[in-house]
Amino acid sequence: MRVARVLATAALSSLALGVGATAVHADPQPTLTVSPSPARPGSPATISLDGGCDASTVTASSGAFTGSVTLTASSATGIYRGTATIRRDARAGTHSITISCPDGATSAFTFTVARASTPSPAPTRGARGGLGGSITGMDATKVATGAGLVTLAAAGGTLVLRRRAKH
Repeated sequence: MRVARVLATAALSSLALGVGATAVHADPQPTLTVSPSPARPGSPATISLDGGCDASTVTASSGAFTGSVTLTASSATGIYRGTATIRRDARAGTHSITISCPDGATSAFTFTVARASTPSPAPTRGARGGLGGSITGMDATKVATGAGLVTLAAAGGTLVLRRRAKH
C-alpha cells in the first residue's frame, strides 16, 4: 500500500512538472496596447505591440486611422511603438487593428474609440455677478427706518434678558 502511494505521488509530480514546463516554453501571444484608451477622434494615439514579429518594423492599419502606421522595435525592450492619428469622423465603438509583419504574418486586435466631444462655447463676456442690489441710490428714509428697527430689537432683547435674570 505504501509503495502504491509513493508511485502515485511521483507520477502526479512528474505530470505537474511536465505541464508546467510546456507552459514555460510556449510562445507568448502578442499583446497590443492603445493609449489613451479609449482613443479620441482627431487625436494621436500611441500603439505598443509586445511580441509577434522578429523584424525591426511592423505595420499597423485600421479603418479608424488616417493611414497605416509603422511601428518600430525598441532594441532594449523588444516592444514595437508608433503613433497613429484617429480619423475625425471615426465612429464611437470598437475598431479592429491589423498588424502585418514583413514575413507576411498578421495579427488582429481591437481598440475603442470614444464619442467625439463637442467643445463648449467660450464665454463672450464676464459673469454678471453685481453686488446683489446692495448699492443703489441711498434713501435717507430707508436708512433711518433700518436703524430704528435695529435699535428697537436691541432694546427688546435687553428687556427680556433683564426680566429673566430677576427670576
